[in-house]
Amino acid sequence: MRLVPPITPAEFFHHLQRCIPPGGWRSRIAVANSGGPDSTALLFLLSATIRKQLGLDENDTPSSESPTSSRFPLHVLSIHVNHGLQAAASAMEETAVRMSERLGAPSIVEAIPWGTPPFPEKPAEGVANRERLIREARYHRLFAAMDAARTNVIAFGHHADDQVETAIMRMSQGSSNRGLAGMRPVRRWGMGHKDIEYSQFGAEGMRSWVVRPFLQIPKGRLLATCEANNLDYVNDPTNFQPGITIRNSVRHALSTDVSAENANVSLRDLPSEQLSTSQSGSSQAEPMDVAPCVARLRAMAPDSPRHEQLRDAVRRLAIRLEEVETQVTNILAQARLPSAPSTLLLTVPGLALATTLEVRTSLIRRCLRYVSYGPWGSTWAEASGDRDTLQRIAEQLWPATSPLPSPESGSESGENAPAPKHERRQFTAGSGVTAIPVTILPWKKDTVRFRPVEKEKEIEGWIFAREAHYQRQGDEPQSRGIVDVTEEIVQAGRSGKTTCSVLYDNRFKLTFALQKVAKPVEEEIVMRRARILIEPDTKWALPMVTLVGKRTTQRCIGKYLWHLDGWQGTCKRPVRFQSWITMNFVRSLDAI
Repeated sequence: MRLVPPITPAEFFHHLQRCIPPGGWRSRIAVANSGGPDSTALLFLLSATIRKQLGLDENDTPSSESPTSSRFPLHVLSIHVNHGLQAAASAMEETAVRMSERLGAPSIVEAIPWGTPPFPEKPAEGVANRERLIREARYHRLFAAMDAARTNVIAFGHHADDQVETAIMRMSQGSSNRGLAGMRPVRRWGMGHKDIEYSQFGAEGMRSWVVRPFLQIPKGRLLATCEANNLDYVNDPTNFQPGITIRNSVRHALSTDVSAENANVSLRDLPSEQLSTSQSGSSQAEPMDVAPCVARLRAMAPDSPRHEQLRDAVRRLAIRLEEVETQVTNILAQARLPSAPSTLLLTVPGLALATTLEVRTSLIRRCLRYVSYGPWGSTWAEASGDRDTLQRIAEQLWPATSPLPSPESGSESGENAPAPKHERRQFTAGSGVTAIPVTILPWKKDTVRFRPVEKEKEIEGWIFAREAHYQRQGDEPQSRGIVDVTEEIVQAGRSGKTTCSVLYDNRFKLTFALQKVAKPVEEEIVMRRARILIEPDTKWALPMVTLVGKRTTQRCIGKYLWHLDGWQGTCKRPVRFQSWITMNFVRSLDAI
């Protein structure tokens, strides 16, 4: 029998350093504390490590006066979300609060207000999308608590065994090696999902981070840490009911039969969003055999001890994903040229540096996520991860080579036979993105021409841009990209706020400084009931603010300011009355 050692603060510090958000740690870090052993161990180790880094004794409390960013977090707080869906909910809340008090961490408890808009009624068992509704509601309350506590970093207690379960679930759904790599140690929170009202986090989601320090540590060591330090916790009883979720089913299969030789999971346990179109309409499905998934993972780590093979396989996949993303980052740095805001201009010679299908599809997903008007971080903004769509895009961007083998086939050489010259044409890439072939003139400061190459020194390139809004007269304003923000601005002023921020098209943050609004504009709104609209401007769908009313001639009072030599539609100087409006493009081209 193997002895399982607890995690020491020094060891935990090493794992935590792999989770540093870009720009460094903030002074406060939150813990998503369910009251279970994983989050309890996390809260304990974070508290102990912070005290050690600050040179404090066990009973000392860090000073409340601290900078907004630091070399290491100075304060930790606990956030517990009570779903109110099971009998153990109260016990879990009490344990979470009691342990946070014992560890000297401020505690925040959030209840999900089921039935209060925008939240749906409390989802009963068997309701379609139940697990997704619960998960997104929990994330909503966690994010709200983070905002109230003035922190934008939250730690989750997911561990190495969770990674294995995630890999098996995704493998059973046909995921590529990218999905099998599991969760990342640090990632941006993101903007949420466009189809769930309470799962939309806007621009603030782009400045918030999720960290997972335990991803390389097995569950047993978290339990040993709790036992060694006399930490109280409550096991969620639903974690051991295989009929509730696909994760529970996989967990049950792995725990009851280590070899998973006889482990079957029914597709009826899958949340509906995880089923394919052909399966989602059926209430009955053939059992899904987990054993092939486990065998495939074991084959990826044949030299590891059997009890570590599954974890090692996922670790190797995660390392490979980091390598691929690093390659993509380097290629984008070499291929990218300055272009209009919200667009992405890449040279064909730069794109040629991507020589494997794995790197190419990762690059495509990154480009789509940057330009798309879908929420950053949602699968829709990355072509829903659809292999056929990504392959179609790759064939358009890299037409001079024959199709590359996938990583699963074992070939990474990138040596491909030449193919006939391909005529480049504009195409819809998916995710609301259009890819436009252009010609770049290097001797004219990389001036862009929308025509084929005519001279030897000209360079081929591609511009990724937002697809055009519908502009037919009879269409609804929203479909034409027109958004009325008058009420938001007026309500912000009535509530005493000095600014009002609006996220437009999931890509631009517009901030209205209410104390700086020009008198003529204020009079038009108050006296003549004029409206303030945001609408798309130029072929790149940049935001433009207009003032319009029944007695008011439509007037532009705000434009996105930008200028590049050789580009049309630029705006160097603010228009009249723009001094109270600022605009920023909020999306990121980073891997996380």
